[in-house]
Amino acid sequence: MTALLLTFAWAVPLSEREAGKVLDGGRDRGLLAHLDGKLGEEWTAAENFLASYTRPPRRRVLRKRRLSIRVGAAGLPCELVVTWHPAYHAMTLVLATTISGAAEGHAAEFDLAIAVLQSLQGRETSNGENGLHGAYGEKTFPSLLKAVTHIFEDLTRGCGLTEGLSRKGWCVELRSHDGHPPAQRVAADPRPYYGLATSDEGWRFVPREVARDALGPSWGTRSFVAAYTMAGGIVCLNSKDSDYVEHQDELMRGPFGAAEPYFAIDSEIGGLDHGMLFILERVLIRMALADQWLASMKKSGSRTRLLRGSLDDILEMLHSVLPPEIDSLERRLVTSMGVERIIAQLDRQAEAMDEETRYAYENTVSARVTRLTVVTVVLTVVTIVLGVLQVVVSL
Repeated sequence: MTALLLTFAWAVPLSEREAGKVLDGGRDRGLLAHLDGKLGEEWTAAENFLASYTRPPRRRVLRKRRLSIRVGAAGLPCELVVTWHPAYHAMTLVLATTISGAAEGHAAEFDLAIAVLQSLQGRETSNGENGLHGAYGEKTFPSLLKAVTHIFEDLTRGCGLTEGLSRKGWCVELRSHDGHPPAQRVAADPRPYYGLATSDEGWRFVPREVARDALGPSWGTRSFVAAYTMAGGIVCLNSKDSDYVEHQDELMRGPFGAAEPYFAIDSEIGGLDHGMLFILERVLIRMALADQWLASMKKSGSRTRLLRGSLDDILEMLHSVLPPEIDSLERRLVTSMGVERIIAQLDRQAEAMDEETRYAYENTVSARVTRLTVVTVVLTVVTIVLGVLQVVVSL
């Protein structure tokens, strides 16, 4: 049996003042709670092992029964984690759900996961309560995106935010526990994994070679992990088994005296194992900040030079460091999701601003030189006239 875990994330720039209103206000209004229990323990174990922060993220979870995913009369379990990242001044929302019991060879679970992905991107059901819809509180919405948008609006009310949930991506993890190399399953038939990576419901009719080429080479530093990056995010196959967990526990007890909790993670949050969810958050934050900077440059007409390095410096992992082997996956995702194109656009805007600034500076200097020349000529003429008058008077 293979469990299909789906996490969908959004990133929005958020100042420290705004973050206080969102997190504290959400707590005071009974919307948010601290990330604790099994979910909090697993999240903490993954972050403590994989990341290092000077200012750690502040994570909260939407209270139980506030948000639900309904498929007709049935429901899917879900969690919504709200995080402020002080190192980047940005907020992420992560919705996690499980399509349980995805038996090998059964396509219905893939179809349902793709339908959930499409609903999270705004596709609405016209099948009423029999279709796929989201519920928030007492209200039912024709798409999951509308339900999450209402939550976002409730959390950010009074903050004056102009950005919405536009920067998005997802991580789909297929979790088995057999220890087998998962890349072999993709090689046998890459189409369903292509469908999950692109939210393409027509994956059955995609030629296998097209799907295989689109997925590209897999990433993985363990024989039981294979990850594929696409424009939408990450698809991961994780077949970590008990043999690996027991071996790592024994290995850690020798030099360190205790097992490392991270190795035993079997979370219901897709991408938490191996840090893929953290990578997705960081790449989305980079995109959201770049978009914000582009918009502010166009609106304000600022003459301040903006270098490409400025964005990379802020999001360089000086405040949050991931292991080098995971960093290579992040670089793949940066390319797949088009971050480099956004940065290039920032470069072009900066260069245009520099040219405009230089032109304005040259015109200003030229005008000042002209005015100075005129003043000098006038003073010279006045001096000559005064001299002449002085001579005439003396005669």
